[in-house]
Amino acid sequence: MSDIEETAFENLFLTGTPLIDVRAEVEFTQGSLPNSVNFPIMNNEERAKVGTAYKVSGRETAMALGHQLVSGAVKTARIEAWLQQIRLHPNAILYCFRGGLRSQITQQWLKEAGVDRPLIVGGYKKARQFLRDSIDQASAERELLILSGPTGSAKTRIIDSARKFYPAVDLEAIARHRGSAFGAWP
Repeated sequence: MSDIEETAFENLFLTGTPLIDVRAEVEFTQGSLPNSVNFPIMNNEERAKVGTAYKVSGRETAMALGHQLVSGAVKTARIEAWLQQIRLHPNAILYCFRGGLRSQITQQWLKEAGVDRPLIVGGYKKARQFLRDSIDQASAERELLILSGPTGSAKTRIIDSARKFYPAVDLEAIARHRGSAFGAWP
C-alpha cells in the first residue's frame, strides 16, 4: 500500500479519513490532526528514556533501548490496540512526528501481523504545515471573521449557528478543546 504524500493531504482531510497517531501521549495532547486517535508506540516515560539515550549515547543505543522497552507483552498489546482500531476503521492511516521511525516501525509490525497500512510521509509536522498553508491561502482569497472570547462565552454555539449561512471552522472543536494543532500563528 502506498504511503500518503503531500499531494493527497487535501483529500485526506476533506474525507475525514481516520488517523492513528503513534506519538507519545504528551505530543498528542500538545496538538493532533483532525480525525486522529492516539495509540502510541512508546508512552511518555519510554519516549523520555529513549530521548535521553539518544542524546547521551547516540542513535543505535536509543533504538536498542526502544526495542527493549517495547518488546514482549508490551509490544503485543500495542499491536493489538492498533489492529483493533484498524478493524473499526479499515482505512486508517498512521503518522508520527516526522513520518519517521515510529510510524515506519508501527507499519512494519502491522505488516508482520498481516495488515498493510500507509503512513503520512512527513508525519504530523508536514500535515500541520499543509493545513496552516491551506488556511493562509484561503484567508488571502476571502475575508475571514475570527471569533474569540473567554471560556464559557458560547463561541461554539455561535459558530454552529453561523454554519447555517456561512462556511465555518471551529478550531477549538477540531483540537477537542485541549490545544490547537495550529499553535501560535507567526
